[in-house]
Amino acid sequence: MMLLQDLKQYVCSTLLTVSVFLPLNISAKNLVDVPIGIAPTMTSSAMFIAKEKGYFEEQGINAILNPFRLSGAQMVPFLATGQIYVGGGTINAGMYNAIQGDIPIKLVAEKGSLHPGKGHLALIVRKEHVDSGRYKTLKDLKGMVFATPAKGVSQQIIMQRYLESAGLTLKDVRLTHMGYPDMNVALTNGSIDATIQIEPFVAAAVEKNIAVRISGADTVYPEQQAAAIMYSPVFIEKYPDVAKRFMVAYVKGLRDYNDAFFKNKNREEIIQILMKSTRVKNRKIYDNVVAVGLNPNGRLMIRSIRDDARWYFEQGYIKKMPDIEAIVDESYVNFAISQLGEYR
Repeated sequence: MMLLQDLKQYVCSTLLTVSVFLPLNISAKNLVDVPIGIAPTMTSSAMFIAKEKGYFEEQGINAILNPFRLSGAQMVPFLATGQIYVGGGTINAGMYNAIQGDIPIKLVAEKGSLHPGKGHLALIVRKEHVDSGRYKTLKDLKGMVFATPAKGVSQQIIMQRYLESAGLTLKDVRLTHMGYPDMNVALTNGSIDATIQIEPFVAAAVEKNIAVRISGADTVYPEQQAAAIMYSPVFIEKYPDVAKRFMVAYVKGLRDYNDAFFKNKNREEIIQILMKSTRVKNRKIYDNVVAVGLNPNGRLMIRSIRDDARWYFEQGYIKKMPDIEAIVDESYVNFAISQLGEYR
């Protein structure tokens, strides 16, 4: 388990892998600087939209987006030490270990959930294996090299469910770890065979004939809360008003995303923002992506969070079962809804 001093050492040793984080202060425009850790994927759409459309500035905030190649697991030490105030990524065992080490990170809002028909996470297999017949059914995953963003993350739970549906276990595959953009590169050069990939990289892999989309993860785990917005204890304790205003802007971004992909309202505008903000720049790919489940009110699926925490505990990634009710804090989402009303 990482203690605070260990986390500080980790931050110092890995700081060059991400952008420079700025302290919270007042900018020349009288905006409060808020550094954010975020992955360049479609689950981050609401953050990109809120930034691009000026919603953060409306709330007196200068949102400083710092890209992370890996999942939320990489953000944990930076949240713990206050290098970033907001993180958006997969719910993971590292976060729970930090919390159990007396670092009260909070899960505060939606950032990517699986619902029927909204399988933004998907099992993809190298096209070469499909064409050659090496892969025909899920049983053929045995012996393959799989990639996930890190150990003890939500994608690993999804992977296990796929394997179990074919009578396999995690011991039947070889596991490696890398960032989402790197997964498509690894599929291309043959260093991995399959992965649980995320949009828009799923659609990009299919478009480039790198891999075949087998099925969306909504088919094996239809109500998983895969990712969340996390607040640093520094942000919560020192800047509670800013934390509330931040959520108002973020929820507006969630609603714009849902309007675009499920109501076809201003869809092209939102796609242009995503092309600018993610690493997938091919416009055609966005016509083929599977839309992310993003609750327009920002609320989390607590039952799923509890179930996945139990999995981390049973697998030995965390030493004790966390108190999910104490970790999830939806007061910020509730404040945003009080300002904006329920989504309709």
